[in-house]
This record gives sequence, structure tokens and C-alpha cells, in this order.
Amino acid sequence: MLWLTNVLPPIVLAFALPVVPMAPLALLTPPAAPAATVESRCAPETLDLGEMQVGQPKTMPYTVTNSGTAPITVESIKGGCGCTTVSAPPKDPIAPGASFTVQVTVDPGKRGGIDLVKPLYVTFAGGRVESAQIKGRVKAVATATPSKIDAADSASATKSVTVESVDGKAFRVTSVAPAGILTVPKDAAAAARIELTFSRDAWERAGKPSSLVLSTDLSGVAEIVVPVKSAQSVSMFRLPPATGEGAARAESETAQAGIIARIDSDLDADVRSPEFRMRLHRESGMLFVHGSDAEVDAVRRAVRALPASMGVRESHPAQDD
Repeated sequence: MLWLTNVLPPIVLAFALPVVPMAPLALLTPPAAPAATVESRCAPETLDLGEMQVGQPKTMPYTVTNSGTAPITVESIKGGCGCTTVSAPPKDPIAPGASFTVQVTVDPGKRGGIDLVKPLYVTFAGGRVESAQIKGRVKAVATATPSKIDAADSASATKSVTVESVDGKAFRVTSVAPAGILTVPKDAAAAARIELTFSRDAWERAGKPSSLVLSTDLSGVAEIVVPVKSAQSVSMFRLPPATGEGAARAESETAQAGIIARIDSDLDADVRSPEFRMRLHRESGMLFVHGSDAEVDAVRRAVRALPASMGVRESHPAQDD
């Protein structure tokens, strides 16, 4: 039997590992989530209705998209006057990324040969308002020459107005309002061209109306409006209308008052005539300015000096009726 007597003792190896301190768990917090954004995109920015026929309404779609990360609620979508109607928007909030479409219908009225330029307003919950523009061209069926009667001075006042059908079709002028200012020849036969006599005296007796309305039996042109220029001018300017209720309504009315105050501050109070005045229709945002040509021109310059973001522009009756 063999005995192993010179066996080496076991060798034990020890390693010293470094101690790495650990951060407290309470300090390991996740990053904050980004804040929700409220944004929207309305399209198209301009609703171009193209050529329109007198008395024939035209409809075009209008889409509102929630381009933010938070739900949005639309309180209303309205035009700037009664000739524009809009289908009802959804009452429920619009989710992020979702959209909806309404139908916008415009009645061009009874007057041909005019360019329509009208506003469209989208009011969101909280009072935020976005706007678009509606455009269209109402086909001309008849014309009046001159297009504006000059009644500022008796010596140079317009003597007559000629109404003519565009396609040469014979017609009759059936009435003029106010009566007696433009005289239709007695027993005049239907014709493609009719001359009417202007009476400045009758115009003064009628209170110096700013326009005359001729009615005809022409298909597609129920009325022809002829403006009258006098020593006193009347111009209209569109402001953002007063919308919403409660606090939102108060905020929009305050904005209107601020715009008028800025216009007024740019006018020279020392040279204003007693007839000068500015009158606002809050619901439509229409500002009526009465005064001399120089005073109205001063208001135009003050409006042009306003920031475009205020949304103020001159409104022409031939375009906005």
C-alpha cells in the first residue's frame, strides 16, 4: 500500500472587490411629460365660390382639424352677415388628430356685377377665434353708367344715368327707390339701353340717400344699386364681431373698444366736423364712419396702420351686400 505523505495544503485565494455606492431610489424620477397643446387648422383659408348667379345660393365645404395634443371644442361657426349660413358643428370635443367638415352657403343677393368678400369666424371654447375669407363674383347682367352719381355740387351734378343689358336683351325699369329721383321716360318701350334723368332737387328732398335702387324685369338682375356721392361720405369697416356669451362676449367687446380707441387716437380732434361720428354694430362688427371725405380718409389711414392680426378692413357695399 502506497501512502502520500507530502500533500500540499489547499491554497485559498481572496480578491478585494471595490464597493460602488448606489443612488437612493427616491432620486431616480422619470422626465416630465410634455404639456398638452391646443391647436387647430382650418381649411381652406379662402373659400372661393367662383362665379355666382343672382339669387342662386352656392355651397362649399369647410374643414376644421385638431392639430394639437388636447381636445378642442367649437362653440360656433358663423358668417359676418345674414347672407352666410353654416351647418352646425359637432357639440362634442374634437379629439387630437380628428377633424370635421361643415357646409358654408352664401346667398349672393339681388345685385349682379359685384365682387363678394365676406368673413367667416370659428369660435372655440375659451373665446379663441379663427377667421377665413369667402370670395365670389356675381355675374353682371346689366350695368349703370356712370356707376356712381355725383351730387356733391349742383353745377357739376350728374344729369342722367344709362342702364344697359350686357347681352343686348330688351328690358324695362319697373321702379326706382326712393321714387322721383331718377325719372323713367313715360310709356317707354322695352329696350336694351334706357336713359334715366337724375333730379338733384328730388334727391335733396328725399334726405340725400347714399344710393338708389333700380328694379328691372331682367332675368338674373332683380336690382341695380347706384351709389350717390355727396359732400358727406359714409364708409364701413369690418371689425371682429362680438361673439360668445358671458366672459367670452365681454372679452370680444373689450377688443372692439380697444380697436376703436386706437383708430380714434390717430385722428386730429381739432379738425373734426360736427357731423363726424363712428357707430359700431357689435354683432356683425360693422363700424359705420360718417364725415367729410378728408375725415373718412383719415380713418382709412388709421385702419391701415393697425396690425393685420386685429382683422380690421374696409367694407365696400357692393362687395358685402
